[in-house]
Parts: sequence; structure tokens; C-alpha cells
Amino acid sequence: MNNTAKIITGVVAGAAAGAITGILLAPDSGKNTRNKIVEGTNDMVDNLKEEMKSKAEEAKGTYNESVEKAAKSTKNGVDLAKEKLTLS
Repeated sequence: MNNTAKIITGVVAGAAAGAITGILLAPDSGKNTRNKIVEGTNDMVDNLKEEMKSKAEEAKGTYNESVEKAAKSTKNGVDLAKEKLTLS
């Protein structure tokens, strides 16, 4: 897990812990408290899904760029080898 993922995980976990603690300590009925926890959890899950989708798209783009660079390098190497063989 890279540093960015660790930071995101820590922020999400901290936000979740803080939100749940705040809800549990607030004077409210049990039903309202449970509803708030469910709503908060659903919001966090939705946010996490969006963040993961964004990171997956970013990783896909990086992967595609790397593949294209590797293909160009390989083609250049093959062309250079052919040129050297032709000159020999």
C-alpha cells in the first residue's frame, strides 16, 4: 500500500470514528442514532467507492502510458537491431 492509500485510509477511518463517536455521545433516541449511523456509513461507503473508482481510472491511465512507452522502446530497439544487421 503506497503512502497516498495509507493517508486516505487513515483519513476515512478517522472521519468514521469521529462521526460515530459524535453520534453516540449526542443525546438522541436509539432509533435516530441508528439511522444517523446508517446514513453516515452509506455516505462514507459512497465516497470511498468514488475515490476508489478515481484511483482505478488513474492507475489504468498510468498502466496504458507505461505499455505505450514500453512498446515504443521495444519497436525502437528492434528497428535499431535490424538497422545494425543490415549494415553488417
